[in-house]
Amino acid sequence: MNKRIYFFANFGQWDRQPYGGGEIGNRRTLAMMWRAGYEVHPIGKYNRVFKRTLPDILIIPLLMLWSFIKFSFVMLVGRRNSSLVHIVGFYGSTIYFEHLLVSISHLLGYLTIYEMRGGGATDHYANGTRCYRRTFEATVRHADVIFSQGMENKPLIDSIAPGKRFFYYPNCVGQDFCPETFPVKANDSIKLLYFGRISRQKNVEVVIDTFNLLAERRSDFRLDIVGNCTEPGYAEEIRQHIKASPFASHITMHPACSHQKLKEILSDKHIYLFPTAEPREGHSNALTEAMSWGLVPIATDKGFNRTIIGNDALIVGQPSAESFAEVVSRIVEKGELNDLSRESYQRVQDNYTEPIIYNRLKEEYDTLFKIEADTIP
Repeated sequence: MNKRIYFFANFGQWDRQPYGGGEIGNRRTLAMMWRAGYEVHPIGKYNRVFKRTLPDILIIPLLMLWSFIKFSFVMLVGRRNSSLVHIVGFYGSTIYFEHLLVSISHLLGYLTIYEMRGGGATDHYANGTRCYRRTFEATVRHADVIFSQGMENKPLIDSIAPGKRFFYYPNCVGQDFCPETFPVKANDSIKLLYFGRISRQKNVEVVIDTFNLLAERRSDFRLDIVGNCTEPGYAEEIRQHIKASPFASHITMHPACSHQKLKEILSDKHIYLFPTAEPREGHSNALTEAMSWGLVPIATDKGFNRTIIGNDALIVGQPSAESFAEVVSRIVEKGELNDLSRESYQRVQDNYTEPIIYNRLKEEYDTLFKIEADTIP
C-alpha cells in the first residue's frame, strides 16, 4: 500500500508567485513529498487577505469555515492505514482553528504532524491569555509530532509535553538556486542589498538610511532593493525616501522577480541588510538565499536569524541605521568581507541546501510511517 500524506497548508494561488516565506516553504515541502514518492493529497488552506477592508475582514471567518469543512470531510473519508496528516500552522490568533484541525485528525486515529512555521511562539505563549495557553498546550499534546522551523521552540514544547517527538525542519535553498562554487565578487564597489517583502515591520527605510550613512563616508557603496509591497502607502513612502537621498542615483529599486532573475541580482552583491522587526519572523527564505550567494548577512535578533547566521558579530541589537552602518564599516575597514562571504556561503552548503533537508525530511517521514504501522492495525 502506498504511503500517503494528507498535507494541509497555505500554498497561495498556483497561477501566481508565492507570497512570503510560508507559501514558498509549503510549496517546497510539497515538491519534496512528491520527489520522495509519497502519495500526497494537498488540502489548501484559505488564502490570506491583504487589503484589510471591512468586506475582506468579514469574509475571513467564511474562508476558515470552508477550510474546516473541507479538511474534516477528507479526514472522515480518508484512509487511515499507511497515512500521515501534516498540518502547517502559525499559532498566534489562528491557534484555535489549528487546534480543531489537529484534534479532528487525532480523534480519527491519524498519526498527526503539527508544523510550527514562523517565529514568536514563546512570546505568544508567555503573553497570551489563559485560554490561548490551554489551547496551544492541547494542540501540542494532540499532535504526535512537532515540526519546527527553529530549535528555539524546543524548550517550550518540552515544558508542555516532555518527550514529545520534535523534528527540526528549517527552510532550505533550492538546489537549482545555489551556485555550485563560491561566487567571487568584484572589488570595484561595495554593493548592499535588501530583498523580500517591502513592509513597515521589515524596516526598509532603515536600509536606505544605513546606505546614506555609509555613502557619506565612501563613494563606492551601492544599494539595491527588491520586493513588492502590499501595505497601502508604504511603497510610496519608500520611493520618496529614496528620492530624498543625496545618493539616490546609487540606489536601484526592483519589483519582486523570478528566482532566475534574483540569482542575477545576487551574483555581484556583497552584503545583505535585514533590519526586520517582524514579531512573527521565523526562518527567512530571503536570508538563506542571500547567504547561499555569499552575501554577508547583517540582521536583527528576530526569529531564528541568530541561529541561521551562526555569527553573533553580524547580529544587531536594534534596527537602527547607526547600528547597521557600524557593523558594515567594521567589516569593510578590517578587510573581513571576503572571509565572511565564504563563511556565509559555506554555512548554507553545510546546513540549508535542499538535498540536506530533503534527506532529513524523508528519513523522518519513513520513521513516522513505521511508527504508524506499529500503532494502527
